[in-house]
Amino acid sequence: MYGRTVPNISGNAALDVLIGLFFLYFLLSIVCSSINEALAAVFRLRAKYLERGVRSLLENQKNVRAFYSHWRIQALVKPAGRIFKKERPPSYITSRTFALTLLDTFAPPDDPAHSEDLIARAEKALGPVDEAHPNRPTEIVRGMLRDALDTTRYDEDKFRETLERSFDDVMERVSGWYKRRVQLILFALAVVLAAVMNADSFLIGQRLWQDPALRSAVVAQANNAVNTQKTVCKTTTGESSADAAAKCVTQVKSLGLPLGWSDATSPHSFWSVLGKILGILVTAFALSLGAPFWFDLLGKVSNLRGSGPPPQTKTS
Repeated sequence: MYGRTVPNISGNAALDVLIGLFFLYFLLSIVCSSINEALAAVFRLRAKYLERGVRSLLENQKNVRAFYSHWRIQALVKPAGRIFKKERPPSYITSRTFALTLLDTFAPPDDPAHSEDLIARAEKALGPVDEAHPNRPTEIVRGMLRDALDTTRYDEDKFRETLERSFDDVMERVSGWYKRRVQLILFALAVVLAAVMNADSFLIGQRLWQDPALRSAVVAQANNAVNTQKTVCKTTTGESSADAAAKCVTQVKSLGLPLGWSDATSPHSFWSVLGKILGILVTAFALSLGAPFWFDLLGKVSNLRGSGPPPQTKTS
């Protein structure tokens, strides 16, 4: 009577649209994470960033080779297999292994029977050049040894713990490098995946709003995932990242959402192209937040929907 009616978006329908979008983001995030993990394994990103951190401490390649050739580090090397034809350097080194290997590299014991005299060996590493052991600690390593000696000069256990904490501090910085690189790769994968699947958040949200049957079916699957704390594409023990990604893609396709490219879902004007790009970028940004984020948010919104409106009190 007063013109075009504005749709009511305050009820369960609005929450259902959000649940449908969040569930889609959750599933596609698993796909991106699985591909990301596979790429990290193929390109040995963790091992490379660990070596980068060790190199920042030891500085020159000679010291790095001496460190990595030590028997403690060699024990962590992964042997060649059917997929990886070469030995793979370790992707993780414990702080205790680092501390002992560091001392063996720059101040090996003269007598194996007294190899546990860590403080004497640290003082030796800081002393004059020993022609029998030409590896010299860098200024960073010397600073780590001096700090450990100054803090706990007469307690070998505390000395080793202090040296281990110094390594942990370096590894936290390395972890930050690795996470930033992985986040960039994850966003790039999200953009590619959203573009290939035509996962346009605006189009999908509009379809969910206009199709109650589709909305109900997607919400039912989302609620089942929240209630059972699992999905069809959840990674199982021994399952490869590629298998998990393939299962997730299959589950996404089974939702019946407007994914994929066709004449009906393709833009045909400048503004529709711009809207398509923005919709895909919104999806890509959402996927870069990760599956745990969306599963947690999905649970909260599902619980909010399930609680319903508060009961009305009767007035006398």
